[in-house]
Amino acid sequence: MNSLAIKPNRLAAVADPAEALLALYCQPPLDNLKAPVFGQPNEPTLVASALLDRDFLSEQLARYACFYGEGADRKAAASIWSKFHFSSVSIPTLVANLLLGYVLPVGMNELRLALGDNGQAARIWLPHGGVPLVSQASHERFSTLFDDHCAPLIEALSAVSGLSVKVFWSNLGHYVEFIGKTCSRHPNFTGAGEPLLDYLDTKTLPDGRRNPLYQPVRYLELGGETPARVRRLCCVKYRLPNEPLCGGCPLKPENKPAKRQR
Repeated sequence: MNSLAIKPNRLAAVADPAEALLALYCQPPLDNLKAPVFGQPNEPTLVASALLDRDFLSEQLARYACFYGEGADRKAAASIWSKFHFSSVSIPTLVANLLLGYVLPVGMNELRLALGDNGQAARIWLPHGGVPLVSQASHERFSTLFDDHCAPLIEALSAVSGLSVKVFWSNLGHYVEFIGKTCSRHPNFTGAGEPLLDYLDTKTLPDGRRNPLYQPVRYLELGGETPARVRRLCCVKYRLPNEPLCGGCPLKPENKPAKRQR
């Protein structure tokens, strides 16, 4: 294991947290995931806050919907567009948070996006490797990502597309739960994802708000050797041409719960 990746409390002293994060992406279980890019962009990008302009966001969603052909369901296209964005932003942010103890600069005015040919997120560009966590409290350590970045974007996505905010939060939660489990299984950081998984099991936040990321997936006894991972809400991808239900879709007959695995 690279000496940079030891324990979060020791990594706080690392001179270059960006280098430490990229080192983690060079080895299992993160080596098949897309890493962020640091520094000055060498390709066209836009500041993430541009997506809060609803006219601009509508243009990007329409551009993405065109990929599926004329008359494609705009709500479903917006849902899939959000998956590109949330996976690109949330996964590296949570890896840095859980394994390195760092908060990446993913505020809407800091993060920059390189868009793909169809208007979807292709890469994220970050100005630096972040700052050390100042609090271990779940509602504080994840607030830059969930409250400052995702919440306003989800409100804008829902307003522009007409799709419920619950679906967008569910899309985000799918990746959040995945990375929590992945970090907990990391051979050098056993259990590191537990603070995030505990957050997902918290129904009400300390300020009294309902947690929109509460239990986004369930593990169900469906007759297999291990519990099946099933999303709580469908992402409505099936409304797009030639798109089947996802493997973990709750609408699939074979994913109907028999007994909850807790």
